[in-house]
Amino acid sequence: MENKIANWMELGIKSYDEVMEIQDRLVELRSKDLIADTIISAQHPLTVSFGIDNSNNRFSDLLLSRVQQAYGNIEEKSIMEYLSDNGASFSFSKRGGGATVFAPGQFVFYPVVNHCDITQSHKLDIGAYKSVIYHTLFQSLRNLGVEGIKVSSSLDYSTRNERKDAWIEREGVTLKMGSKGIGIKGNVAYHGFALNATREGISRSWMVNQCGYRPEEVKLWSVEHELNKRVEPKEVYDAVQKAIRFNFGYSGFENLDLKSLEVSA
Repeated sequence: MENKIANWMELGIKSYDEVMEIQDRLVELRSKDLIADTIISAQHPLTVSFGIDNSNNRFSDLLLSRVQQAYGNIEEKSIMEYLSDNGASFSFSKRGGGATVFAPGQFVFYPVVNHCDITQSHKLDIGAYKSVIYHTLFQSLRNLGVEGIKVSSSLDYSTRNERKDAWIEREGVTLKMGSKGIGIKGNVAYHGFALNATREGISRSWMVNQCGYRPEEVKLWSVEHELNKRVEPKEVYDAVQKAIRFNFGYSGFENLDLKSLEVSA
């Protein structure tokens, strides 16, 4: 195996907008070959995020009903005020996909990489890169002890035909354990995937129609739910790093901190 080392940037719990600024800087540096492939690892404070798929950016009926009850209307200003009053921020994102909710306990990984190198192609092959992300997410969950993961659910949802995420089925119920959303700029791919590790990490998912699905259609599930035990951050990092090394072809990682990034500026 080629001795291919990637950077690993562990940010802990950091605001979504701050991480997006860091990611944008890394995309710029990677596009100029000033840094190696870099994986950002983060958790976010409670954040409602809309992606570039406007047709699937929807607040839930439950949230809108609570806004109506509190403010007498469901205008944008009132929705934003409700989110703020309940400890949530709001952000638009350049990632693919629709609405989602981030919270501590949901671990998010942002590979900032040369996608042509990863897919061993001389041109953009978005399907091949998505496949790498999916396999990484699935293998990460398997490394944590989750079995029976599939690329799509077996249900015919009325809101969407595309159902590619990380699903399991238990006792006839389809459960969503993770998701992906990527962006492309030239030869650089960014954004990535989220892994639902803890119960608390998905407890506020009711605020939106997750990726366009109504709450009654999709139930989010976590590794903690599935294994009936708390999952420690180190377990998540070890599982994900192992999966990334295998699927991205890295032999290892070097830690990259924000101070090093400033030096590269």
